[in-house]
Amino acid sequence: MAELRIRLAAAAIAALFAAPAALAQSEVELKRLDELDRKCEAARAAKLAPIRAELIDKCVRIDKRPREACEGEFAHYGDTKGTAQGKAVAGLFYDLPECVAAFEARQKYRR
Repeated sequence: MAELRIRLAAAAIAALFAAPAALAQSEVELKRLDELDRKCEAARAAKLAPIRAELIDKCVRIDKRPREACEGEFAHYGDTKGTAQGKAVAGLFYDLPECVAAFEARQKYRR
């Protein structure tokens, strides 16, 4: 019985020493995934900016609405949004290489 307690205590101590290393590795990986997400969002923003600018310009020129109102209306054009049924409508440009890489990296991390 005493030998079992010693083995359990040794295993617990070994787990305690291994935990910080695993957590540190996980933190590094999570930071890497966050950086991939930032790259994705930057690429999407670059693609969406001219589209939003054109929509705002048409809103001001054709609809004769105040620029502030048009900017408010189209500020989030292309972003993911929720529906009244609680579902999500996917945003635009998540098929960019940066976004595909971020998605695939997150999928691998979750496995």
